[in-house]
Order: sequence, then C-alpha cells, then structure tokens
Amino acid sequence: MERAAALRLDAEWAKVRTGRPVSSSGTRMRMLTELISALVPHAEGDLALSARLSLRYGDLARHHFDTGRRADALSAVEKAVRHCAEPARHHDEHARWYARALISQSVYLAEPLSDELGLPRYAFRPHGEQPCAEDRLAGLAAVEATHRAIAVWERLDLTDPVNREGLAQAHVFLGDRLEELGRPVDAAEWAVRAEREFHALWQPPDPAERAHAAMLEHLGDQLERRLRRCPFEGGLTQLHKRELLPRRLLPLAVLSARIDGVAPEAVAQGLGLDRAEVDRILRANSWRAVWRFDVRRADGSWESLAYPWRGMDAVTDCTAEAVAADLTDAFLHSPDVPPEPTGWRFALWWDEEGHLDGSRFRMTSAPSSTGPSTKASTPPPSPSPAPSADPS
Repeated sequence: MERAAALRLDAEWAKVRTGRPVSSSGTRMRMLTELISALVPHAEGDLALSARLSLRYGDLARHHFDTGRRADALSAVEKAVRHCAEPARHHDEHARWYARALISQSVYLAEPLSDELGLPRYAFRPHGEQPCAEDRLAGLAAVEATHRAIAVWERLDLTDPVNREGLAQAHVFLGDRLEELGRPVDAAEWAVRAEREFHALWQPPDPAERAHAAMLEHLGDQLERRLRRCPFEGGLTQLHKRELLPRRLLPLAVLSARIDGVAPEAVAQGLGLDRAEVDRILRANSWRAVWRFDVRRADGSWESLAYPWRGMDAVTDCTAEAVAADLTDAFLHSPDVPPEPTGWRFALWWDEEGHLDGSRFRMTSAPSSTGPSTKASTPPPSPSPAPSADPS
C-alpha cells in the first residue's frame, strides 16, 4: 500500500513537473522532497522503483543547480547516478535515464569552467589565468562522466532514432567539456561528428523544424568559435587531414591562420588548397579587429579609453601583429598616451572583445619595465608586410 501511494505521488509530481498545475517553487520543492522520502524505503531490491527514484533525485539536483546550490546539486545527482546504474543493465528506458543523469552530472561538475554566458572561462594561454586544481579536477571528472554516458548510449540499439539522437547529444556535451579544459581541437572534432550525426538522423524536411534548425545552428556557432581557437599546425591542419574540417569553414581556417601570421604558402599547403585559392579567400574575406587600450589609475585599477582607442574595424589580408603594430604606433604618437610612469595596456581580439587571455595580441607597458612587453595569444607570428590600419 505504501509503494502504491508513493507511485501515485510520483504520478502527481510528473504533472507538476511539466507545469500542470502551476505551483510555487516552495510547493514544488516540498512535494519533491516528500516524494523522494516515500520512494526511498521501497527502492531497495526493486529495479523499476530504484530507476524512478533516480529520476526524482535528478529533478532535485536540477532544482538545486538552478538556484545556485551546486554542492547540493552534485550530491543529489550522484544519488541519481547510483540508483540508476543497476536498472540500466536490465531495461533500455532505464539505461537512457542513466545516460542522461551522467550528462547532468558532467554539466554540474564543469560549471566553474564556464562564465555567466556558458562560454569557456579560460583560454589556457601560457601566461594567462588558469583554473584552480580543484576546478580542473572537476572538469576532468566531467569528461569521464560524459564518456560513461556515451558508452551507455553505444550499448543500446542504434537503429532506434531516440538512441541515435541521445548519442549525438552526448557527443555535443563531450565537445563542451573538452573546450572548457582548453582542448579546442578535440572539441571541434566532436562538434563536427555531432553535426554529421544530426544531419544523418534528421532527414529532410526534418531539419526545417524549429528545434532541429536551432540545434544545427548552435552546433555551427560552436564549431566556428572552436576553430578560431585552434592553432594552425597540429590543429587546423590535423582536422583537415582527418576530414574533420567542413569545406564551408575553409575560409574561416584560412583567415585564422593568416591572423596568426602564417604565410599564405604554408596555409595553402596545410589545408590542401591552391595558393591562388588562398589569395582569393584572403581578398574576399575580411576579419573584424576589435581593440582596447586601458590606462592604469592611481588606485591600480584599469580604465578603458574612448574611441578611437577602443573600437573595431574590418581588416583584409592582415595579421594580428601588423594591426597591433599600427594601432600601438598611432597611440604612442597621439596626445592621449599617458605620461610616465603611468602604465597602459593594449589588447586585440578577433570578432568580439572578451577576456584578455583570449585576445589575439596583447601588449603591456608598466613603470617597472624598460619598455612595452608583448604577449601574443598565439605563438609569435613571422613578421609580414600589411596595409596600414589607421584607428582614427
């Protein structure tokens, strides 16, 4: 009778969970807590009930995470994973629940590695900000949890579209976790694989559906962002050799390499293109240079200068180093340069302003130094002549 009552309460919760009827957050939390308490005594030795208890612990974890209680979310999702591990061996639906619980666990573990927009918090540059050891270990554990979820999906019947979509989604999450750990090349690889899997799964006219179109657009945006962070040698070139660089994104790869100072001949050779095609791409595609000059205040904080020392412009066939050289030269010969010993710094980004560690080029002038020090966000590029970029 107690088991039947718990299942009735679970059925009521299923309706509340979907928003029918509308209830306050406090009411939902109280109902969920009572439901879990009712299910726990009967889950031992009952695989179906244990799997259902796993779902409810998952709901509890999501509630804690959404309200900013990550530690409580991790505790609850660990129970969700534990209660579903055995049922997953005996029933495909329970296996799907188990895989999704592992994915949720990976998201909660990796949360410190993303910023408020859900984008990677660290660029992992040699001289840039690095995550603490605890957060890095959590990120590695998140990758492991995602691999476990992938293994669960791979054991299921992949002729079933539900399982194929679940596996593709897990590959998306694996790319997210790898990018957060500073591995953009691996992350780009999984974005390409997932994109191909979704295209194979969603035959026309399915991709025209709003949810499918949104997912494919999201994957395309992710892939472009990751390719921008990939080094040329060992990154873009390796993706090309393994046929994991979509042809539509070859212009982006060419631009990225040129921005980092790679010679056009090397770009053509590394990406399997004719030199004339590389030249055509560089003439036809500009990149948006975004820059900012900051001046140190008396209290040690930084103050951003106004236009033209904070702005953007379209640049054609020009390296980041060349653009930075023109901008800093113009700044040093302007009346806006601060008097000694006031420090100043400069950063140049591709497409949009972001973290300093993610800039394509950085320069800092400090009173303690004999002159400006340069920190490129990529290996120092070879100097190459380029047209002038006048910030005024």
